[in-house]
Amino acid sequence: MSTDPEESIAAARAQVEQTREELGETVEALAYKADVKSRAHDKADEVKAKAETAAEQLRAKAGPTAEQVRAKVAPAAEQVKAKAGPTAVQVRERAQEIPRPMLVGTVGAAVLLAALVIRQVRSRRRP
Repeated sequence: MSTDPEESIAAARAQVEQTREELGETVEALAYKADVKSRAHDKADEVKAKAETAAEQLRAKAGPTAEQVRAKVAPAAEQVKAKAGPTAVQVRERAQEIPRPMLVGTVGAAVLLAALVIRQVRSRRRP
């Protein structure tokens, strides 16, 4: 079995080239494993992409559901508003309609009454 020396040389060169490529890939893989900062950055990018995808899917699901809830709640909200009676704004407006002297007199009478009640309670506690 004699082989042509040129074929042997070409085969050896091809094998050396293939070995170099494999060695280069191995060195790159080892360098990547040793580069913790790059791996952490790549992992962060991967997690970010997954989170964005999940958020987009949730928004897509939540949109129609939110509209359905709004459609069901709106009539009930109107009923509650109708039955609730005067709002805080309406109460303030009505309070502003009361004449100031009358308001001051009413508040003063309430304070005086409270003071008398407190005095009476304290006098009953003393032996």
